[in-house]
Amino acid sequence: MIDLTPAAAQELQRLQAQDATGQKSAILHINLEPSTCGDYSYALGFVSHLTGTETMVESQGWAIALPTAQLSLLRGLKLDYIEDLMGGAFRFHNPHAQQTCGCGLAFKVKSTPKV
Repeated sequence: MIDLTPAAAQELQRLQAQDATGQKSAILHINLEPSTCGDYSYALGFVSHLTGTETMVESQGWAIALPTAQLSLLRGLKLDYIEDLMGGAFRFHNPHAQQTCGCGLAFKVKSTPKV
């Protein structure tokens, strides 16, 4: 359902180790929020428990919580982490995205063909 690359899993591990709260939130939460430069933007965070409206999946040893209402837009998502001369960033590869924004975090959804 969700595919984390080894580079993304390693960066998540590094970020989790630097968590200033001291809590070891072992669940990665991926959420879609409304965006001004696309239909949706991605939001990543760590949580320690589910609220009941998420579905749990696993990739690269990570438990990943996804809002159940957003599963159709997140199914097949590949999360990668890339470092270049400008720094590092997560990259989202979503098969449901028709167009992505230059920021790399927002996308427009493919339209459904009218019958």
